[in-house]
Amino acid sequence: MTQIFATFEYTTLLEIAITELEVHGIRRIYAVPLDLRKKSPRLLDSIHRADGLSFIDKSFVLAFMFATVGASKGFVWEWGPILWGLIGAGTGFAVGLLWSWILYLIERHRLQTEIKKGKKGEVILIVTCEEEQSSLVEDILWDHQALGLAKSP
Repeated sequence: MTQIFATFEYTTLLEIAITELEVHGIRRIYAVPLDLRKKSPRLLDSIHRADGLSFIDKSFVLAFMFATVGASKGFVWEWGPILWGLIGAGTGFAVGLLWSWILYLIERHRLQTEIKKGKKGEVILIVTCEEEQSSLVEDILWDHQALGLAKSP
């Protein structure tokens, strides 16, 4: 006996794949739907938990770029390179923070819209079959747009 694990988006292609597996005599099929995230991610990360959302990475990059331009132009401008470098760094940091905040709000709105529309999450499909049927099962799952596939002996 072999188990094949596949992930699908919740679409009609998943239903068609299950039906086609049943037509070929494979009856041991188990589908597990995954829920979507209900809450929006936290704004600030800790040292033990990070979700990949960072507000200050863009801010520091833009602060460095604006400070470099400000310091180089400061040799020509009245207040000098140090002050214009600091002004550029502060401006770049503020622009990066604003940019990250706007992207966060757009992503949060998109997630809330998906939840309100009732969009389904992904589905994990577990198929138990004989060893000689495993290549047929894999072909059927790939043909119906499986997102990923794993096989256990």
